[in-house]
Amino acid sequence: MRLSGALESALRRHCEEQYPNEACGALFGTGDGAMSPWSVTELAPAPNEHGGDHKRRYLVPPDFQLEAEKRARATSQDVIGYYHSHPDHPARPSEYDRAHAWFGYLYLICAVPNGRAGVLGAFSLEGQGGVFLDVEVRGEPGQAK
Repeated sequence: MRLSGALESALRRHCEEQYPNEACGALFGTGDGAMSPWSVTELAPAPNEHGGDHKRRYLVPPDFQLEAEKRARATSQDVIGYYHSHPDHPARPSEYDRAHAWFGYLYLICAVPNGRAGVLGAFSLEGQGGVFLDVEVRGEPGQAK
């Protein structure tokens, strides 16, 4: 999975701004993670509309998802996944994350200990309802990661 330094910085900034609540958003780009690697080309921060504990859960609203899909089509991209933060928790998917994830999508999780963005993890489901697999994060060509 490719992610430029500028996009990674924007993602980290959004996660810090939302602390102590979970931040979330869509990942635009290309690739499918199987036949061709994912390449994140754009982020779209989303409102967290989870009806309960915003410090431990997130919900990207359906209307945001629909608009993201329309925007992706209009710009010849795809919504390739979603990101969210884990305030004061590791950048590892929770059981809740697994139960609500979709097969074929990329998931980025940013740990935010004490309000500062830390480890960034990337994951995809092995199959719908399956286990999360680690995805390697790389910078754009010529960029060290």
